[in-house]
Amino acid sequence: MKAWSLSRVEIGRLFRNRLTWLAIAVTGLSPAAGLWLYRPLASSSEAAYSVSLTGAYLGNPALAGGIGSAVIFALLTALECSRSHRSRVDLLTDAMLSPLCMGFCRIGALSLAALTAQAVTLIAWMPFTVLQTGSVFRGWLYVAVYLSFMLPSTLFAILFTASAYQISRRLDLTLVLFAAFALLSMTAWSESWLLRWINPPVYSMSDDFGNTRLLQSVLYNRLFWLLLLCGLCAVSFLCVRRYGKGLFGSAARNVRKVYLPLLVVVCLLSGYAVYTYQPFLDHSKAEIDMDAYYNIAYNEYVFFDAIHVEARPNLSTGRFYGTALYSLHNTSGKPQTISLYVNPGYRVSSVTANQTSVAFRDCNDDDQNTKTVEVDLPAEEEIELEVAYGGFPQEWNLQELSQGSLEISRDYLYLANQNFAPLPKDFVWETQEPPPYTAEIDLPKGMTPVLFAEGTVEQAGENPDGTVHWKLTDSGQSVILYAGDYISHHIDAAGIDVAFYYSAKHERVMRECNVDSVLKRVFDYCTEHYGPLSFYGDGTMKLIEICNVGGGYAAAGASVMGEESFNEQGLKDPLKGAGGSEVLAHEIVHQWWGLGNMFAPESYTDVWSAEGLTVYTTYRMMKEQYGEAYAKQNYVDVWQKQVDDYYQNFYVRHPEYLERLPEQYRADIVNSLSSVRRYCEMPLKILKAEQLVGGEEEMDAILAKLFTRELDPTYPYLTYQDFLSACALTEEDLDLA
Repeated sequence: MKAWSLSRVEIGRLFRNRLTWLAIAVTGLSPAAGLWLYRPLASSSEAAYSVSLTGAYLGNPALAGGIGSAVIFALLTALECSRSHRSRVDLLTDAMLSPLCMGFCRIGALSLAALTAQAVTLIAWMPFTVLQTGSVFRGWLYVAVYLSFMLPSTLFAILFTASAYQISRRLDLTLVLFAAFALLSMTAWSESWLLRWINPPVYSMSDDFGNTRLLQSVLYNRLFWLLLLCGLCAVSFLCVRRYGKGLFGSAARNVRKVYLPLLVVVCLLSGYAVYTYQPFLDHSKAEIDMDAYYNIAYNEYVFFDAIHVEARPNLSTGRFYGTALYSLHNTSGKPQTISLYVNPGYRVSSVTANQTSVAFRDCNDDDQNTKTVEVDLPAEEEIELEVAYGGFPQEWNLQELSQGSLEISRDYLYLANQNFAPLPKDFVWETQEPPPYTAEIDLPKGMTPVLFAEGTVEQAGENPDGTVHWKLTDSGQSVILYAGDYISHHIDAAGIDVAFYYSAKHERVMRECNVDSVLKRVFDYCTEHYGPLSFYGDGTMKLIEICNVGGGYAAAGASVMGEESFNEQGLKDPLKGAGGSEVLAHEIVHQWWGLGNMFAPESYTDVWSAEGLTVYTTYRMMKEQYGEAYAKQNYVDVWQKQVDDYYQNFYVRHPEYLERLPEQYRADIVNSLSSVRRYCEMPLKILKAEQLVGGEEEMDAILAKLFTRELDPTYPYLTYQDFLSACALTEEDLDLA
């Protein structure tokens, strides 16, 4: 029987099997586990499980579906592969049909069943996903996520299980091997993004900005495992039993089919190359030597007066190209060698000095997401150094593939420091003020660039292809550039021109929250009660929403906040405020408590954190605006109820039982309990301290003194002891029992 005819027979037989349709139906239901049972995406809140809408209703279900469908089809594959052997008809079928051809057709039929199951899943879950994600739903992303997260896991399970059975010819051993293979992906290999075949590394997903680089890394992961498992499958076909011979006898016979060993070699070598030369992570040293990184021998004869960059991002491929022009001053009268920091994924293609090519060397010394390029300068005094560079930017291997660390796509652009242009490594500027740093970039309409800190952007016309030409102006040796569908609001708050940049997808929510008045109220209140922020610019400040999960950072003239601070789920967090506008106020108050004053990294036992002072400050603002009764009902009473429930919790009263729980359950309980302590118990302690020190005015004076205190650079954190000492209280004084 020819292969095509055999395939049709096998497909027909498989789809007449009720077990196949049961597997398809259960696969269609498996994403439901991602809604409450298996939620691998990291939460942005301690108070409740909070992720983006895309993450909650697309990412988690697709990842859960991948695990569920892989297990289901592994079982189906094992049963189908062992069917003829279990029924003892394999001797007859092997006499009539080529066992090699039969194995190919069986895997093909099972793969078609997996594709059918995936189509059913896509159709079944689309209405629910559209309904839950609303305005942030994107059809192409929905299809891309399921086809890259879920479908490959199913196909890989089929390939591995079929291969394991063809090698071992034992159903029990095959299932044990698959279980071990799946568990390795979820445990021992969980720290290596390329080795996770059943649960690809996805830590967060964006509603507002780009998921393109995330999808690229997942697809690369899938390519690696496809090559590896195709190689394993080819090995298993060498082991298919023939003519009553055993494993090795059959392999000696099958190896005569030259295409099989050739396929094994090609697939495994290709997989090795894909693993070795992956483009996403650099090869920085695991040991961080800060002294070597910062204690650089500077060239005392070479200085730069200005930097200009022609930036050319390729938003379709995620690659970046540019030409950087450095105005240099060589005071030695002799040839000199200088060094530049470059992203490890970039390659310098040419270097010219005053339009003459000069020698340069790529040191390939990856360290802390940089590598060194050395350039030989001529003896001329004034030099225009032009460096052409580009490639696929790599992320720091120690940070793995954290969302928001790099993005070049039509949805979002984030390029900082050496990712945007080569940085001067061992030469600086001569003047007291930093020299000008200018750049030009073309972006699609609807994509607005924003420079961190005090840099400015200016639209400089449109190009024939419909893109917009932008000029960027800053100072120093580097820039941090964001670009997306930004809307900006300028608000006069506390005498500062605050420019708030957020995604256009939040426009309705921000309008409902009355963002202008909330911003003004927070800045006016906190400035009056605690003092101005230390990172204002020259009478201005930028507040920028970015594609990031957790926290933010600030410097002169700007502060950034992750998008989770503004998503609709986050704005309904009951422990942060009584409504969306109050939760928004809470997030902005973090500019004072969390950024303006840093807090040491917390452990689950710490009650002291930025959240306590932020919740207390939000309560005081609402009390001033809506009155004492409103503040008590929506804040103090909520805190008290949560704390009362906390102290009645079984695991709080009997911590010895908590230690006996499985690690995941223990972690979930600990996180839930610790959030109550930070968001509810700590504000109650601060409220009690307020009463003990003499009232609100006295507490404001204490907090203002703490906020404006002189920082110890070796330990710049605001500690609980600092607070207690400022209040002249002890921990026992604030005991709520």
